[in-house]
Amino acid sequence: MIKLYAALDSKHQLIYAINANQHEHYFCPQCQKIVQWIDSREHRRPYFRHQSPELVVRQESRLHVEGKRQLQVYLQLEPGVVESEISVGDSERRADVLWLTERQTIAFEFQCASLSTAELRERHQSYQRLQTQDVWLLGETYLSTNRYQPKKNALKFMDYRSEWGYYLAFWLPDLGEIRLFRQLAFEPPHVGLRFKVAQLSLREFVRVVQQPRQLLADLPHLPLTFNPSAFLAQQLNFQQSSWLTLQTQCYEHGFSLQQLPSELWLPQRLPPLYLSWTTPLRRQVSWFCQNGTLDWATRSQLLLTTHWPLLN
Repeated sequence: MIKLYAALDSKHQLIYAINANQHEHYFCPQCQKIVQWIDSREHRRPYFRHQSPELVVRQESRLHVEGKRQLQVYLQLEPGVVESEISVGDSERRADVLWLTERQTIAFEFQCASLSTAELRERHQSYQRLQTQDVWLLGETYLSTNRYQPKKNALKFMDYRSEWGYYLAFWLPDLGEIRLFRQLAFEPPHVGLRFKVAQLSLREFVRVVQQPRQLLADLPHLPLTFNPSAFLAQQLNFQQSSWLTLQTQCYEHGFSLQQLPSELWLPQRLPPLYLSWTTPLRRQVSWFCQNGTLDWATRSQLLLTTHWPLLN
């Protein structure tokens, strides 16, 4: 067992074990996982240690149970029928909390444990077949240590509402609030996602998600103001094989990635539908090489194509 004598608190501040207390959450500075504070009377020096996998699972289970309970208690104040851990259809799906109203059936899924993209897609498609709207709330296990940054494994749960744009919703039962990351977008050349954060009550959140959901079918026309040529020159200098292959295609059509035609530049804000803003850049350069032209309607579809399950 490795002993740690300092860890990060929920505000991302480094705290020495001797100054810690049992009522705070602490995280490993290296791996960002939760660590346990040990008040070691025997050795007269407190320390932190990583939790066993079994303990982490039990904590996730407690979080999951409490989150479902609070969600069910609130929805019982709303018109309709509310059930927890109930099968939908011919036992095809088992919803965490199911809300049946006169107009529709909504399944709330409070996801704390790890879930693959393939499994999420299967569950979403299953709910679609059952004509049940699925609303996904993530637990704090999908948040960074300070709870103000989604982890990369949360991106697969991306959803869209006209009121919020592209968003991720986190249910924090200990605070009694939904932490909403809204207006998610890429702003090249920045690597990470940009977003706005809002704290919502369950009532405010439910008021929106109970409305009919309509995905964004087309992007409004946006000016192409970001020239990625400098970035592409750097990638070619690093001998990135995928870009080198694309460079060969560009040469065959009379231009280069280092001097990209302005019609292949990008908007300053891009939908967050991929792991990196370079994905739509590759798509549109490849399309242009194959077809010799790129109108806005085609560009819009290239920018909106995604593997995120809830957006398909």
